[in-house]
Amino acid sequence: MSPQTLKKFFDPNSMMPPILFMVFDYVGVVLAEHAAFFLRDRLDYWANAHYYYADAYVYGWVPALFLILLSNSRSYEQMKPIVEIMRGIFMSVFYGWTVSIILIYFLKAGNEASRLFIILFGLFVLFGVCIIRYAVLKFMKKFNLFSEPVIIIGAGLTAEHVIRFWKNDLGYRYEILGFVDDHPVSDILPKDYPILGGFSDAKKIIKGTKVKTVIIAAPGITKEQLQDLINEIQPHVKNISFIPDLIGTPMAGVDAAILFSEKILVLNVRNNLASPYNKFAKRIFDLFCTLTGGILISPFLLIIAVAVAINNKGNVIFAHRRVGKGGKHFPCYKFQTMVPDAKERLEKYLAENPEAKKEWDETFKLTNDPRVTRLGNFLRRTSLDELPQLLNVIKGEMSLVGPRPIIDDEISRYGENIREYYMVLPGITGMWQVSGRSDTTYPERVAMDTWYVRNWSIWIDIMYLFKTVKAVFTGKGAY
Repeated sequence: MSPQTLKKFFDPNSMMPPILFMVFDYVGVVLAEHAAFFLRDRLDYWANAHYYYADAYVYGWVPALFLILLSNSRSYEQMKPIVEIMRGIFMSVFYGWTVSIILIYFLKAGNEASRLFIILFGLFVLFGVCIIRYAVLKFMKKFNLFSEPVIIIGAGLTAEHVIRFWKNDLGYRYEILGFVDDHPVSDILPKDYPILGGFSDAKKIIKGTKVKTVIIAAPGITKEQLQDLINEIQPHVKNISFIPDLIGTPMAGVDAAILFSEKILVLNVRNNLASPYNKFAKRIFDLFCTLTGGILISPFLLIIAVAVAINNKGNVIFAHRRVGKGGKHFPCYKFQTMVPDAKERLEKYLAENPEAKKEWDETFKLTNDPRVTRLGNFLRRTSLDELPQLLNVIKGEMSLVGPRPIIDDEISRYGENIREYYMVLPGITGMWQVSGRSDTTYPERVAMDTWYVRNWSIWIDIMYLFKTVKAVFTGKGAY
């Protein structure tokens, strides 16, 4: 195969990426069907009938239905956040599963419909399609397949943040050809990427490189400059994305409306947590995941509890007074990780170590905490010490995902942002957990908690739960 053919094959603007995604989705649906058949035959002891489904449904109608719904959800679009991709897949699979039930029951696809098969198929197809898509995106990201050439206009701090997000998100595979900026603010970007010219050179540069996608990451430019820039380059590209001067504004529930006759764009921003339905959905999600997960890991919890009891002479659970929703206090449960005389040992250590005292005053944490036992250090680094907080979730004192639970002395650190903290239940995990945990500064933690509350969605919770698993295995920033 010639280099030109290879380049054309891996061109993200070709039809190959969507076709590959469709092929793997088809495989995922069919494998889910067969896995459900296999497990049903071994679990359904009470069935007297032999269930069967015609090949036309197994290999034809049912997979086709899922592919149509997945395509309709725009999950085959290139370059979008992985959380948006997974949300589209989840909703498509749920609708596909529902319609599959209708096909099986009302179109008589089988001589009898196995309820166990329906349940197993729903679970397998959801996890199967999601896991396969995740693996494919991971593979593409690792080997830089179907990457899209892009030029970024603006080489400042905003561009730094955007590129960092792209690097960490599987949904993006951009090949950055360079930057266009008159006076690059960033000290980092010019070292890694070429500065191709200034704003006035944008049209010439884009025509010369024949790039089809341009990102304008210069929120500080005036409205007139932005309009002129877009009008100049739009005839020569396929896609233009620009970042407006709205950084930090809650945008997770935003909808755009266009007033065509007046050439006005209206952004409608929703407060997701103000909806009783969303609050109820978050609570049901917490209870389902906590009860299901708690049952599955109960043997593991018992082993840890026994080890902690032996290490701490019978003391297993430590209840620490924390500030919860609405400013109410609650006992935050953890496995005992400290020595019995922890308070006295801390006071002595801080008095003898000025640097440690400074660290404690700034973050309320210590890199080398003299109070923590050897087993406790392991539990903290893996975050296993926080597993008893599942009981707090069941009691309604905490959520699986939310702001980090704080103590009274930390309230003043939040300033006006404490109102956002009081709006929700604190979480076992959250943005701080997957963003370096103890390596983050206190203002960064406050900003993360505030952003989460203002932009909450059930999909953000799911994303952070998955990211938490990765953070726990790596142990990054935990002490």
